[in-house]
Amino acid sequence: MSSTKWTRRQVLKGLGVSLSVPWLETLAPKKAKAQTASVRRYLSLYWPFGTADGYLWGAAGAGGSMTLAPILQPLQPNISKIMPLGGVGDYSPFNGHVEPPYGNNCATAWTGVAPNGPMNAWSSISIDQAIANQIVVSNGGKSPTPVTSLQVGLSTLDSYTDGLPGPHSRSISWKDAQSPLYKIISPQNVFDALVAGGLPATGNASTVPDAAAARRAALKKSALDYISASATSLQMQLSKSDSARLGQFLTSVRDLETRVAAAPQVGRDCTPLTRPTQTLSVGQPYPAGFDRGMHATLMIDLIVMAFRCDLTRVVSFMLDDARSDFVYNFLTTRMFSTAGSTPGTTPVGGYFGATHAGDQNDQFATITWWFMTLLNDVITKISAIQEGAGTAFDDTIIYAGSGMHGANHDALNCPVVIAGTGGGVFKTGQARHLLGANLVTGNKSENGKNMQDVHLTILDAVFGGTLKEFGVSMSNYPSQGVLTDLLA
Repeated sequence: MSSTKWTRRQVLKGLGVSLSVPWLETLAPKKAKAQTASVRRYLSLYWPFGTADGYLWGAAGAGGSMTLAPILQPLQPNISKIMPLGGVGDYSPFNGHVEPPYGNNCATAWTGVAPNGPMNAWSSISIDQAIANQIVVSNGGKSPTPVTSLQVGLSTLDSYTDGLPGPHSRSISWKDAQSPLYKIISPQNVFDALVAGGLPATGNASTVPDAAAARRAALKKSALDYISASATSLQMQLSKSDSARLGQFLTSVRDLETRVAAAPQVGRDCTPLTRPTQTLSVGQPYPAGFDRGMHATLMIDLIVMAFRCDLTRVVSFMLDDARSDFVYNFLTTRMFSTAGSTPGTTPVGGYFGATHAGDQNDQFATITWWFMTLLNDVITKISAIQEGAGTAFDDTIIYAGSGMHGANHDALNCPVVIAGTGGGVFKTGQARHLLGANLVTGNKSENGKNMQDVHLTILDAVFGGTLKEFGVSMSNYPSQGVLTDLLA
């Protein structure tokens, strides 16, 4: 390929393979070599059940004086890049408290709309999809990436759904009121989908094998074997530093491919999008030799690869389903105190049972603590992606949270952490408690702000949306619009 055809977001192509290269200074337009094009990315992380409360969760202060409660302490290495929030409530879609809490407070936390329609099977567009749509609009009506959005998750169990249709417990991403976008839980299928240059048309890659990937597996070849000529041609035209950077990128792809291929297959969520109102089995338990820790690390690496290669700019990541019965026995229970936590020796048990064993139960706290280690890992790895004069994390924003408070099953004061500034828009390195007025009595209260308004603020302030409110605004909990207190 001649040098005139290589562009900043070029791809390396071969038989059934298309890999976008990382940001390379050599390929940047002359006017852009001194600056980084703004590529804003959004990642949402969901976990169920809220968090163990009391002294275990929370943060206070700003800058060097910000302190993190024990469960949040895994985020200490990236404390300047986060904004823990208090006072975020999910009452608005229901105009108050709702039972049962689990299925109701999962998809609803991302759509701002309660289950509705025939048999309560409908919802509404989720915030990640609203952001994906806005990115398309801002790009002249065409997606700037092969994959408009990606949905991944870790749950392999058929957990109870509280009598609601399964999508409300198992899908935080909804294209519209009747179309949940099911997560891919197999690392192999996520990898094949990304390397092939996009998800299958069904949006559910777990049920659609990739023919090119199958041929490569049969021949025991790597995806990189098919793009060697293309890569060699490009590498000859790069500066010494860019050549090294491309080499590191290709090595990381090979390493990830090897680790994914060596991992046993996990269960699949096989619900087709053509029948969004039907509840189907999620899949099967983990096979021998595979645990959720390995699964989570692979998924994070795939997400980072997708961002690094600019294959997508919107990802939703479900760390578990809404009413998970998963047994987290790959973790050992940590012992918590006001000062922090220390490793123990007893394996953690079932997630659902731990949430009912007490508000400051060490097993419950350990699971949420582990989720914070995953969030920290994501921040660290995206921050390591060099992009121009900075990193990919400079223009990334992460919304990490749950749809309920904790063991009390309530949806006021839900645990939420914002990470990243979204291009300098949000102000991180501080803890914020969003106290608000009780709209029934008019008195100051812990009700705080609507979760939907936090989503709206990300959509409008970071991605250029123009909505006045997101989700449903009820009489007792009306939308307050963009929350300017969160902005830089």
